[in-house]
Amino acid sequence: MGAIILILAVVVVVLTVAWFVLPSRTDDAAAADARTGKAPPVRAHNQRLPYRYADDQMFIHGDSVWTGIRLTTHPEELASADELIAMATEPTLVWRQLGRGDQTIDWHLKIVEKPIDAAAEVDRIVGAAWLPTDNYQAYVGRIAEYQQYLGAMEKDVVLFVRLGTLTHGPAIDIGAAAAAPHRGGAKGGPGKVVAELVTGVAEEDLPASTVERWHRVASYVHQSFERLGEPLSRADLVYHIRKPLYGHLPVPKEPAIRSRAWGRDQFDLVVDFRGDNSRPTHIEIEQVDDESGETRTSYTTSLVVASWPEETVFRQYQAWARRVGELNFPVDISWRGTLLPLSRFTKEVGKIHDNLRDEYEDMIAGGRTPDQQLTDQVAVSKDAADRVQDDPAPGFEGRMRFSVSASTVEELNRRAMELKKHLERVAGVEVLRAKRLQWRLLQEALPGDDPKLPIAPYQRIQSLETFGIGLPTAGTNIGDRVSRDRSGQVLGWKGPFIGWSGRYPVHYALHVGPARNMGAGVACAGASGGGKSSLGLLKFWQESEAGTECVAIDPKVDFAQMCFYLAFGEQVNDPEFEREAAEGTIGTPFSRFQPVNPGFWAETRIIDLLKGHDGVLDPWSITADVHAGRLVAETMFAGFVGSPMWARIQVPVTVALDTVLERYDRRVQEAMAAGISASQAAATVNRPTAWEVVKHIEEQFAAARADAASRPDKVQELELAVTVLGSLRKMPYARLAFAQEPRPFETTRMRRTVITLRGLELPQDDNPANWQAPDRLASTILQMVLRMASQMLDVRIEQHPVTGQTATRPKALFVDESYVVTATPAGRSLVARALKQGRSYAMVVYLITQQVAELIKIEDAEAREGGTNQIHSAFAFLQKSEEEARRVAPMLKRDPNDPRVIASLMEPHLETGVCMYRDADNRVATLEVDLVFEELLRATDTNPKTRPVRQSVRPPASVMQWSFQAANAEELEVVA
Repeated sequence: MGAIILILAVVVVVLTVAWFVLPSRTDDAAAADARTGKAPPVRAHNQRLPYRYADDQMFIHGDSVWTGIRLTTHPEELASADELIAMATEPTLVWRQLGRGDQTIDWHLKIVEKPIDAAAEVDRIVGAAWLPTDNYQAYVGRIAEYQQYLGAMEKDVVLFVRLGTLTHGPAIDIGAAAAAPHRGGAKGGPGKVVAELVTGVAEEDLPASTVERWHRVASYVHQSFERLGEPLSRADLVYHIRKPLYGHLPVPKEPAIRSRAWGRDQFDLVVDFRGDNSRPTHIEIEQVDDESGETRTSYTTSLVVASWPEETVFRQYQAWARRVGELNFPVDISWRGTLLPLSRFTKEVGKIHDNLRDEYEDMIAGGRTPDQQLTDQVAVSKDAADRVQDDPAPGFEGRMRFSVSASTVEELNRRAMELKKHLERVAGVEVLRAKRLQWRLLQEALPGDDPKLPIAPYQRIQSLETFGIGLPTAGTNIGDRVSRDRSGQVLGWKGPFIGWSGRYPVHYALHVGPARNMGAGVACAGASGGGKSSLGLLKFWQESEAGTECVAIDPKVDFAQMCFYLAFGEQVNDPEFEREAAEGTIGTPFSRFQPVNPGFWAETRIIDLLKGHDGVLDPWSITADVHAGRLVAETMFAGFVGSPMWARIQVPVTVALDTVLERYDRRVQEAMAAGISASQAAATVNRPTAWEVVKHIEEQFAAARADAASRPDKVQELELAVTVLGSLRKMPYARLAFAQEPRPFETTRMRRTVITLRGLELPQDDNPANWQAPDRLASTILQMVLRMASQMLDVRIEQHPVTGQTATRPKALFVDESYVVTATPAGRSLVARALKQGRSYAMVVYLITQQVAELIKIEDAEAREGGTNQIHSAFAFLQKSEEEARRVAPMLKRDPNDPRVIASLMEPHLETGVCMYRDADNRVATLEVDLVFEELLRATDTNPKTRPVRQSVRPPASVMQWSFQAANAEELEVVA
């Protein structure tokens, strides 16, 4: 009795393997039923999917071993002709390499729209942060909820390649790495034997050595496609197994399948499927909703390609894959093919031409006139045979299917007809619904071996070029992605959500570019009112809450205002708030303004520089090394007076700089002679100051004027220097650089440090030749602030607060109105140095500007010097004129003379909050920035007219209590 119970238990366990039930009937029975009017008996077929093993590199389907590559999609919105040709031809080059042997290789291309598993991404996004706050974790979770409600999708393009069979070895020729034949045998007692007989599933023991050999074969294929994509994960494989069997219904997520391979005792219930195959043109699918228990129905049909355009010439407007995406309903594409080696391909093409020619000649001999179709086919086949002789290359035998699904038969038929007309009209592709083959076509859409359909008329011999000219990887996916280097090391991650590209969400983190060995710069350009500041403020908030140490140089007080509002709420509208903020007393026990979000304020520091201590920007106050400070001082003096005047007073200033440094060195030596160490001397001896330099020149002038032997030209030179520098010291803001006793501010590290320049009048003209003295002063002060901020973001190695490993904390420097800095050679040099050194210091420089031309000069100079461009991502917002658009185009790495590019940067294509975005892979597409929450919309409002009204509402301290924007909330209600 115990043995029987054991056997039954084993049977139940093994029956939890992936399986499906398909009630169906034969065509003859269906015809008989139609004649007699009797209800047919239902015959149920129970079947198990033949997947036997799967990991993140390969899977076994029956005896066949396969691997998958997720191909990277590229927007074609502003793709250049060269980029489009590369998209169309690069797959061909890979196939040529794989087809150099004498074996055929089966492949299967799947193109589907895949729902974003936003909930699964939460842990990965939060896990990539240095030290996320509770609010950041809540923010990422609620954004996932938001995306889930809106049904966020991504285009998934996956290429499956058959590596070979367990019994005959690999089909991919990689020499000695061929996998040894092995098939595991069934093991276990009588219970397992009975279970295997009942289910047809024999458990096997696949040795690790065999798996390792097949991994080597898979790795060879992955390396071949590494420029085009990355290995498919096991979890994503499961999605592609389930997708055809759910029609238009949502594919469930099953976390357990991600942790186990399908090896011994490790099967999973991947699909529980019931379908009705009694209709000739479609299949009725039934699925039980896991949450409600309700049975839901979907109807699905597959259309086969009956004819293609005979030419294999790339025409963007005819690319079938991208044109299918223009429809307002999803279309799944399944394209199977067999790569034919050169000898067989040549033979097949020759055979086709010979058969058509023989048919043509037979008709002539029989006294009949061949029709135009046959005449054209003979000519095309002759051209194909000639091309193979002129350019010997492998080819393939392909068969393509398009699948659509709907909730009703009527809607399904409408979609199938619309798809058929659309493909014929835009791509010259003829498709039809194959009758009484729908079940086989559904099976064929599953990854792995196909059911070998007997529909030869729908199978075509084609050149390799056909694979790419349909642009299967064209899409609008853009933003962060994970990549791998040649050693397999994972590079990059997916950052927080910033908006939408078409219907697809866009994620972006500042440090993903540098992590993928790219430059440390980000450029954000656009005219006033276009939305560039809102994006910069959003990134400042996201990154600082994630644990990045952020410093913002804030000429317009936008960053400070956002921080004030999130910390103090509606109190920012009080007339006294600005005064106390400038004094630095808000939030202290002596102020009536107390934070509504104390945790946020405790990690925020606002420095009102123009109301700060005298000498805070003295060259030797903002540099760690005294002798490096000399160069900074020289740059500062030159910037203050302008190039023409600097040429006239450079000599006396240089002499004075050398003199004050000599005095300092002498003081250090005297201190060391008194018995203290060099480090102690450097810490205690007073440093030189800009004030000391000016005083020395004044002393030299007084001495020269009193000395009758002094040369008149020297006296005049010194007099000019004294006059210019004396006037300079009396100008507004000059006290920041000139003080007898400079007082640098404290450099305590926080999540957010904002250096405001409230009241600083920045130059409106971007040409330094037109600047007056106040313009030069403002520009140079901004350069000094940038240098000071760079010093704050040091390279200190510390222990990671989560992992405990030694690491460098990520840092970010935000520079608003950066065109004022980059307009001068010294400023460009400073920014270029910060960009080059940033990646080594884990620092990203985020540059916000209305004039991007100077940043392009930095990029061009870097390219001419043989370096790597340092701007890894760029956001181009609305431009007000064609000339401005031409200036911005190179930052997107696009042709400034391309009318499409110019139009894309102006109205009506761009509006407030919408920009053109170039990501770290140089993919360019339209990005609609989405702040999601009302609180962030209020906090990032930079319009002086609307901001007081919006910021009259107190923001909750917890993101969990934040509100979705009104429009978004309505969408959520509709979708829900």
